[in-house]
Amino acid sequence: MQLENTLVGKKVAILVANGFEESHMTDLHKSLVETGAEVKIVSPEKGVVNSWHNGNWGHFFPANAHLPTTMSHHFDAVIVPGGSRHVARLRSNPQTARFMRGFMEDNKPVGLFEEAVKILAFDEVLSRRNVASFEANNEVLTENNADLVEEAIVVDDMLCTATGEILSMIGSFAACVQSYQPEAWEAA
Repeated sequence: MQLENTLVGKKVAILVANGFEESHMTDLHKSLVETGAEVKIVSPEKGVVNSWHNGNWGHFFPANAHLPTTMSHHFDAVIVPGGSRHVARLRSNPQTARFMRGFMEDNKPVGLFEEAVKILAFDEVLSRRNVASFEANNEVLTENNADLVEEAIVVDDMLCTATGEILSMIGSFAACVQSYQPEAWEAA
């Protein structure tokens, strides 16, 4: 799928905490930059955030925005890579729920890879939403009334969840971002 310059003028947040899966984030970042999107790394960590790579701590990456002072209305969309370590850190941080709730309430595009879907397991946000089944998530998702779908990529309105190959998710996520119409949503 040709994605070059499909998201010019769009602002996309990549939400990560220490322990994110390095290859997921770097693949997402590179692909989103190729779409022409303005990409910012948002993190609860100040300055730099540390990845997890091949079973060990990986590289440090600059965080462009500090989660406690960043709002969902600063972005057109958010995407969260996988990695159980960073997902656990994000889930334990109340600022994550505040940030993600803004995207969900405004029906903005949200992309979640593998374990990352668990960060929406609060306040019935996932109730009756179709999400990609990922064994490590299934119990938490079922407890939150999500509908598990046995597919690699599942799009439910503006919520895009995926397992397996992260680059295949980018096309579906980009389509959500392209189809998002804030004026129509705000008028409803």
